[in-house]
Amino acid sequence: MKLFDAHTHLNTDPLVQDREWYLKAFVDAWGAWLVNSGADEQYNLKGIEIAKLSQHSFPSLIVKSTLGLHPQECVEGVVTAQNIPEKITWLKNLYLNNKEHIVAIGECGIDLHYPHWLETLDVQKQLFIEHCKLARELNLPLVIHSRDAFAETFEILNDYTDLVIYFHCRGYGVKEFEILNSKCKKLYVGFCGNVTYKNADNLRETLKIVPLSQLLLETDAPYLAPQVIRGETNHPANVVYIYNFVAEYLSINPTLLSDQIEHNFLSVYAL
Repeated sequence: MKLFDAHTHLNTDPLVQDREWYLKAFVDAWGAWLVNSGADEQYNLKGIEIAKLSQHSFPSLIVKSTLGLHPQECVEGVVTAQNIPEKITWLKNLYLNNKEHIVAIGECGIDLHYPHWLETLDVQKQLFIEHCKLARELNLPLVIHSRDAFAETFEILNDYTDLVIYFHCRGYGVKEFEILNSKCKKLYVGFCGNVTYKNADNLRETLKIVPLSQLLLETDAPYLAPQVIRGETNHPANVVYIYNFVAEYLSINPTLLSDQIEHNFLSVYAL
């Protein structure tokens, strides 16, 4: 059974220092492809670096990256209303110089999980819009991070429903999925370790109704380790726990699930 980690962060602490070990662990677990997601300047640069190095160190493994700026960059003042054009131009040039390693724009979106983050909503919206425009310009899929901000996210996304959209680390319920699915031309939804948590009934209800043809599995490592290893540092090889959980929960043959995830992974990233 081949494994595909559709969204991970070997390009950040604490994983990046031992990335060779984590890549080997993923290969040993029958890992076939993984995508490191961009979130800030270093994430983006390290993601490309890992993709390049893995070609030589692990020829049986395909490693790609995405380019994006997380909404937290607005909260921390790294991205401002004034420098957004400069930041987006930097992302575009980074893509043009590393096309073979880049498969999507993101992660990007709106995050209002903490009350004080609402103060940066206008800048977050502006940054998200520019990511959408860039994805359209470069004809790349868009990887979305949205937390406690579905209405704000969808308000913008409603103008970009022609894009291939990957809603990573699904954090909303059935109603929100139905709204997205009725509007987006090509939508994929990613589930990670939190779908296994005891209090995640809302996520599991959504998992039940997402068509298998739109399902992706991811670790979002080093975050959100699956329940069976919760408290440990998460890494790509742990996606096997999510595969096993989803197969059992949906009563699907694990091999059939693996084949479908492979098809979806290659489709969303146009590989």
